[in-house]
Amino acid sequence: MATDTDAVEEFGRTTDQRRRQIKGQLFEVGLVAATLAGIVALLVLFGYLAFDTFRPLAASARWYLLYFGVLVAPTAAFTLYARRNPAVRAASTRSFAAAIGGIVATCVLYVVAASLSPYDVFIFAVFAGLPPLLVAAIGRRMDRSARTYIGPLVPVSIVLGLGGGAVTYAFLRPYVGILAQWIAYFGFVTVPVAGIAGVVATRRWSGQRGGYAAGAVLAGALVVAAAGIATGIDPSFWVVLFSAFVVPVVYVVGTTVAADREGRVGVAGPFVLIGGMLLGAALERQLGLEGLESFLTPTLLLESWHGLEAAEAGVYPQIVGSIVIVGFMAVLAFPVGIGAAVYLEEYAADTGWSGRLATLLEVNISNLAGVPSVVYGILGLALFRNALGFGPGIVLSAAGTLGLLILPIVVVSAQEALRAVPDSLREASYGMGASRWQTLRNVVLPEAVPGILTGTILALARAIGETAPLVVIGIATTTYTPPRGLLATAAALPLQIFAARSNFDAAFRHGVVPAAAVVLLALMLTMNAAAIVIRNRYERSD
Repeated sequence: MATDTDAVEEFGRTTDQRRRQIKGQLFEVGLVAATLAGIVALLVLFGYLAFDTFRPLAASARWYLLYFGVLVAPTAAFTLYARRNPAVRAASTRSFAAAIGGIVATCVLYVVAASLSPYDVFIFAVFAGLPPLLVAAIGRRMDRSARTYIGPLVPVSIVLGLGGGAVTYAFLRPYVGILAQWIAYFGFVTVPVAGIAGVVATRRWSGQRGGYAAGAVLAGALVVAAAGIATGIDPSFWVVLFSAFVVPVVYVVGTTVAADREGRVGVAGPFVLIGGMLLGAALERQLGLEGLESFLTPTLLLESWHGLEAAEAGVYPQIVGSIVIVGFMAVLAFPVGIGAAVYLEEYAADTGWSGRLATLLEVNISNLAGVPSVVYGILGLALFRNALGFGPGIVLSAAGTLGLLILPIVVVSAQEALRAVPDSLREASYGMGASRWQTLRNVVLPEAVPGILTGTILALARAIGETAPLVVIGIATTTYTPPRGLLATAAALPLQIFAARSNFDAAFRHGVVPAAAVVLLALMLTMNAAAIVIRNRYERSD
């Protein structure tokens, strides 16, 4: 009887184990199926969007053969070669980051500065940049024990400098406006790039070479400006291109070729890609081939809106408006959000009335992260239109409303990143005699930066595509000029897409709208890619 009882119990255990295994397998199959369904749905959506944007059936077979020979085949061959050689792959990644990042930085700096006035940017850049440099220089001359307050004084000096710029703006603006525009770009783009180049060269080699590097950047930009003036071309864009694109690319390519013999071939990666595109475009025009009937053309990117002819419709003012709104939104929201997270996690009390207040704030901030975006539009309407009296549809109102929208996301993500830092690191820092600020600056924040930037990515992805808050506060769906300041009217690209989808012409609904959506996705991916690159760099350095 005992043997029969043991056999029954063993059979029962085996049966239960099999049931658990079957449940686990079914759950795994369900997860895989759900993932595949989501991926297929996204591929169908993006495929439909790409088909309407590029019209691939309109191109001839000769066109496909041309680009296969000059672009696809060389790029694929180089990619396969780089994948088999880790040194080449690493060098190619660095060169691509420098080239693409330089192009994006050039376009953003030039477009935003041209929209806000390069003279205004120059004035506030000087007032925001000089005070922290003076504070840092003074700090280097002080004793180590007296440097505790230098860190907190840096952001305070920036705020005071911006306040000084605002107070003296009316007096300085007429005198600064006498200068040529390229001088303003030289001041707030080339000079900081030269300083960064000098610091990098000093740390890598010596102070003498750092001076040479900074001087070479300044001299090169002056040569570019002189060449533009001699040929009758406004050198402003070319000065920015030299400073933000040529200098980083030359540095990355030069240092890789000189120091990395195994991977030096990898620097050819972006040149293979960009050269293939340029060569293909030249041969396409020379041979008269029938290419893609795409609405994603220079006209769409560089011209203003045309409501009657789809081929002449451009979204340049909307692109600039989106960049300015999201950029100023980031300036407003991220310092406040990260500062609030630092206070709640590092400085707020855990007990007493202060602790209860901090807990109440944390609960409410977490709840605000799930509030519908249209509610923030009503909040922005009440705050910026009714309370502060700002006009309808201005950049400041749009940026402030979107800043309120993403602020809870930034705070919550920054709090989680700070909580993930082990307490043992803090205790070790305190044990070595560091103050709370020194521990926060040198230990906690460097460890938390990857998590904070992850929250930044999520916040940017949500903000750049929002339409409901902007509609509520009265942002125009269509404008024909880019914004000329923070108090000027502006339109955002999502609003233009929303307005164009109801146009009577089918070419707008099935051509311009998907092409503008691709541009919006490209903007979002570019901003996210920049944050991801910075995050990955901090993760590798850790």
